[in-house]
Amino acid sequence: MVKLFGKFKNDNDTGFGASASNQAERLINKDGSYNVTRTGVSFLNKLNTYHDLIALSWFKFNLLVLAVYLLMNFIFTFIYWGIGVEHLGGMIAKNKFEEFMEAFFFSCQTFSTVGYGRINPQGYLTSAVASIESLVGLMSFALVTGLIYGKFARPNIKLLTSENAIIAPYKEGKALMFRLVNARKNPLIELDVTLMASLYTPDNPIVQFIPLKLERKSITSLALSWTIVHPIDEESPLFNLTLNDFEQIDLQLLFFLKAFDESYSQTVHTRAGYSNKDILWGKKFVPMYQRSENGATTILELKKLNEMIDIEL
Repeated sequence: MVKLFGKFKNDNDTGFGASASNQAERLINKDGSYNVTRTGVSFLNKLNTYHDLIALSWFKFNLLVLAVYLLMNFIFTFIYWGIGVEHLGGMIAKNKFEEFMEAFFFSCQTFSTVGYGRINPQGYLTSAVASIESLVGLMSFALVTGLIYGKFARPNIKLLTSENAIIAPYKEGKALMFRLVNARKNPLIELDVTLMASLYTPDNPIVQFIPLKLERKSITSLALSWTIVHPIDEESPLFNLTLNDFEQIDLQLLFFLKAFDESYSQTVHTRAGYSNKDILWGKKFVPMYQRSENGATTILELKKLNEMIDIEL
């Protein structure tokens, strides 16, 4: 098996290294992220706050903003409480809990620079704290505004790939396939795909990165789904391999896509990875699109991305 793979040209410029014993089970996670944990980095070099916040999902980002907003206001509320709520004029609270809540909402109004006016700071210390809080609030809202703009302006791609790759009949032989679809309405044009196999056997510690020939490596636009097909012929490193052979070797598929997003007028990238366990034999993808009842439009059913049927090889 080593000799079989040895006749194919190895790509040494992948950036993944070549020692199998030094690498994890997966090079690329299913979500497209690299399966790498960095150690030996100083604390300051680990701080990459802007990138981390930009890369957060909208749900986590909004949750973080809300949590920080509440935390900052609770901190200033306890400061006012420590100084003494009697230094906040205009309060109409009747008990300790209402006093605390009035101080909290005064903090919110000061932090956001709303300042309704009923409650006002009295004394130099309370006024100084309120001034500092308003400055912190202005800077915080400016920072959040910049981050929101950065998240909206950041070009990204919402490309869904099938959970599994398959070995399916193809012409007079068979082929390795998986498919992808654009989950957004934004047009993607000039798509170009690179598919690479990462291979090594138990008796060979050197990883071989072999580019896989594709039926079609580029398309003009992605309006529907696209099935990536690698014909398993005599030019393929997978030629003559059986299911038992697949179980004895370590095979990973590394998928990279580059496209032009018309909405951002920029080039976007994405990647994905499949391991041995993700490759199914004797399957066929179910069609994802069909004509509407009135025949006016084409219906693309994203829920069928991973649907397949059994078929004889």
